[in-house]
Amino acid sequence: MEQKVGREVAEAEFERFVDTMDLDVDETRMDGEDRTSYRDLKERILRAIEHGHLVVDEKGQPVYTPRAGTQAQPIIFHEPTGASFMAMDSKKKDQNVAKMYAVMADMTHLDAKVFASMAARDLKICQAIVTLFLG
Repeated sequence: MEQKVGREVAEAEFERFVDTMDLDVDETRMDGEDRTSYRDLKERILRAIEHGHLVVDEKGQPVYTPRAGTQAQPIIFHEPTGASFMAMDSKKKDQNVAKMYAVMADMTHLDAKVFASMAARDLKICQAIVTLFLG
């Protein structure tokens, strides 16, 4: 895949996103497992920015354009609200995927079916973004 954005620019955009959304990404306060997970999420997001599929808009919100499937329109990940977290309550205890899709649906103002039918390569980026918010 062709790199469209330099690494330094991608990192600056990532920092603008986490700063604007006030996400706690201080690695010094993470244990080893959390640090490894965070670095994996960050790398996935940085690569999406570098390849031009993910941008951070003027409000600091991630906007992802899927590469495959039927969802060709950019997906805006709005800052989660209490309703975003409450969306998980409508799912049973062991329905972790359904809970994730419910949160993604609320944050993007899309139906959860969009994520259920999304190609794995696109879904991984969307899940990485939401996981950072839920951090």
